[in-house]
Amino acid sequence: MTAAIIHAPEVILAGRPNSGKSTLFNRLASAQQKVGNYAGCTVEKKTALVTISEGVSFEITDLPGVYSVKANSLDEEVALRHLEEKRDSSRIVFVLDGNNLEQELILPLILKKRGYDIAIAVNMMDEVRANKRILDLTGMTDLAGVPFFPISAKTGEGVDSLKKFLARAVTAKRTEAAELMPSGDVTELHRNARTKARELNRLNKGPRENTLMARDARLDSVLLHPIIGPVIFFLTMFVLFQSIFTWAAPVSDLLKDGIAALSDLLKAKVTNELLSSLLTDGVLAGVGSVLVFVPQIVILFFLIGLLEYSGYLPRVAYMVDRLMKPYGLDGKVFIPMLSSVACAVPGIMSTRTIESERTRLITIMISPLMTCSARLPVYTLLIGTFVPVYQFGPLSLAGLVMFGMYALSVVVALGVALVLHKLNFGKRKHLLDFLHLPHYRSPNWMELFRFVRARAWSFIRKAGTIIFAMAVLLWALLTFPGTYPGEADVKTQIEAQTSLGTPAGAEQAKILEAEHAAKKLENSFGGRIGKTLEPVFLPIGYDWKLTIGILASLAAREVFVATIGTVFALGAVDEDTTSLSKALLETKRADGKPAYTLATCLSLLVFFAFSLQCISTIGVARRETNSWKIPAIMFGYMFALAYVSAYLIYWATNTLVA
Repeated sequence: MTAAIIHAPEVILAGRPNSGKSTLFNRLASAQQKVGNYAGCTVEKKTALVTISEGVSFEITDLPGVYSVKANSLDEEVALRHLEEKRDSSRIVFVLDGNNLEQELILPLILKKRGYDIAIAVNMMDEVRANKRILDLTGMTDLAGVPFFPISAKTGEGVDSLKKFLARAVTAKRTEAAELMPSGDVTELHRNARTKARELNRLNKGPRENTLMARDARLDSVLLHPIIGPVIFFLTMFVLFQSIFTWAAPVSDLLKDGIAALSDLLKAKVTNELLSSLLTDGVLAGVGSVLVFVPQIVILFFLIGLLEYSGYLPRVAYMVDRLMKPYGLDGKVFIPMLSSVACAVPGIMSTRTIESERTRLITIMISPLMTCSARLPVYTLLIGTFVPVYQFGPLSLAGLVMFGMYALSVVVALGVALVLHKLNFGKRKHLLDFLHLPHYRSPNWMELFRFVRARAWSFIRKAGTIIFAMAVLLWALLTFPGTYPGEADVKTQIEAQTSLGTPAGAEQAKILEAEHAAKKLENSFGGRIGKTLEPVFLPIGYDWKLTIGILASLAAREVFVATIGTVFALGAVDEDTTSLSKALLETKRADGKPAYTLATCLSLLVFFAFSLQCISTIGVARRETNSWKIPAIMFGYMFALAYVSAYLIYWATNTLVA
């Protein structure tokens, strides 16, 4: 006999951002929460089953923050749609900041008038009492016809009473008919609700100008000061940048060393060459490319959460917003763009703080243009090899070229944002028109820990699978079929030199092994693809060897250096690239002229500056947009931009040098 499936009634938590709604959810949900996405979009949906006693339970859903019945962002649109779908079947707990009742009462009163079953949780009662305010919640309940509950989600005050009320409410049938009002009559609803909110607020006693607002005003006079404010802002961003770029390095290096040690262990223990290559070059390389980003992501979201929960981040957006307006962006794009200078992966993930979905997508599409740390090994090799050694006092030409690459990334990113903005004829709602500045608060450390843990685990679990799969696919392309004409003779020579047991024999065996790896790579599917694509890249100065490097760099941009080292039969190339620089300079074409010149160098620099050579970024963009469409557009426009720019710089340099 099949057991009946019992669907628990749903309780929906709604409210403005920064009202403490998510903290209340965590109080009610304990450790049973599940995180997923709403159907067809990337907005996260948190649900949990709350059990009161045997046979009494309900499902609770934490909606994204909403300001009004008219959506200004994808989050609000999804939240309002969910409310509409559940109008007749769910109970809604609207969470309000008790310090700002008159403003925050308007939306739940509108929803009540439109027939929703509402209860109101007045949060932050500890702050209300500290402000010497007395709220007449009984009188407000009688006047509004809606139950009011005093709570403090941060301390747990009043949460048990609210939970017991919900347990009774979800088991009772709704007997009263919903008082429906036309959903399109928003202006009339808003006017009536505002009047009602004023009436309710008059029941409360205590100072109107509360101490929190006075404290906020004092802090804002400094943090939003036209001169001091930007200085503090840039110092804050400098610390944020340094943390991502520098503080994560020791942990990332430790992870890299651990993965390298495990790789060496597997190579020593696994005697089957193909299986060893799969485990080390495929599986471990794929997992490693994910794990090395985790320290950056943890630090990034810890600091973003700290700034968000403290109330400072909305003020940063306020300051930067006007500067970004001409490009169709708003103030919250600054952190993703700055984070992308370290790595586009955490940069794209941090776009979740942007309310406007349109602005968020534009930011995702331009973040990979910022010069990330993965480009530095490529830039260092090319600039060190081909840029002449000139000193201008304390400045060097190589250093100026490197600085120019960073400046170029910012200029081009803003230019692309402007083009994308102009292509979209829909009007952008200016951030300052609807920005809500919350009170300054000390963060709830447990809440912050949950925030960071959820973001890090989401990256590892979801983005990691995409990155892992694509890295293994790339390994297969560069490994198979794994044979080439004359391979047996080369292996025989390697064994012969090794068996001599002399330093000269070992050195010769090492050279032969490097040549063996280079020939295997040349004859792999990836190598054949490189030769097939050579005509495509020849106009910008790349032969099949450089083309293989570009193909391999899809795993990670810095892989280009190691791959080129293999192609030129130099073995592993890490910190010291002297031998590779020499090989590049000495390589000749069939007519005896240098194969790679300054024109090739500048072309490659521009190509790597603009192209999307990073599976990790593609995977995270897929994760954050919940579609392959945006990553495909990103890859396409960035490749076109890179190719055209590389062609122009290659042609111009050859023309000027000639």
